Amino acid sequence: MFVPARLVIDTDPGVDDAVAILMALASPDVEIVGLTTVGGNVPLARATRNALALLQAAGRSDIPVAKGASKPLRGKYAYSPQFHGPGGLSCRLPEPVATPVAEGAVQFLYDQLTFDLGETILLALGPLTNVASLLWERPIALEQAKNIVIMGGAVDTPGNVTPKAEFNFYSDPVAAEIILSSRLPVTLVDLAACRQVAISREQALGLHSEHPLGKLTLKLLQGWFKRESSRQSFEFYDPLAMAITLDPVIASVVKVDLDVGIEENWSWGETSDTGWPGTITLLQEVNAARFFRLLEGLLEIEGLPD
Repeated sequence: MFVPARLVIDTDPGVDDAVAILMALASPDVEIVGLTTVGGNVPLARATRNALALLQAAGRSDIPVAKGASKPLRGKYAYSPQFHGPGGLSCRLPEPVATPVAEGAVQFLYDQLTFDLGETILLALGPLTNVASLLWERPIALEQAKNIVIMGGAVDTPGNVTPKAEFNFYSDPVAAEIILSSRLPVTLVDLAACRQVAISREQALGLHSEHPLGKLTLKLLQGWFKRESSRQSFEFYDPLAMAITLDPVIASVVKVDLDVGIEENWSWGETSDTGWPGTITLLQEVNAARFFRLLEGLLEIEGLPD
């Protein structure tokens, strides 16, 4: 009998986080066993509210949500209102009825990763504060993960916060460096990969779906464009991380060893390839057509690029 893979998502919703979560909810290949929230795109309270509201709107309030870090290991989160708006999501969702579980994110992640050894995937879509804290406090837990997929970093490509730094790693570079230097076998989806799957304003506004989760996805995606007339392209950052989780052959990969800069006012959040053999699986060439077919198949969205 087919048993879906267990999936726990660490997230800071965020429009692209929300689209990724909806992809997972629509997929028969994974069972979401919970969400953990972290500050990043928005403050922690808003990220938690958005996670609960999104699950409620999708009819899945049964999925637990655990609150995580409200600040990074050093400094404070910069947030991203210029991209996501002050509320994080591009449309207003009803106030959630459900509340977060009593246990915090680190304990929740530990419980899930050690529940069925080697069978749970961890997908990290925001700053890595919760994940690094888990490694510090309960190092055995991450060793039990079936896979660890991370969206973050800018390897040999321009950043989106500074000329060389990507937002998630810039938000907590200390946490990112802890995870990437841990020798854990992680899969990294960086900006160079994400920029290979984008949709134009005209394409996005012409999309259509009759699937309930597809309709919610388009409400978020099209709402993002409608809020700012200057927005001409949407890059599927977190949805690509979800796609590689669901369909690992969607991109070619290479093994690398990476450093994350933690020197303030110098290399803060910058990701560099050391040139040494490594355990990090870094995406290279993305099959964009395969990505969009996956998105179309899960959410029954018509009009996506071929």
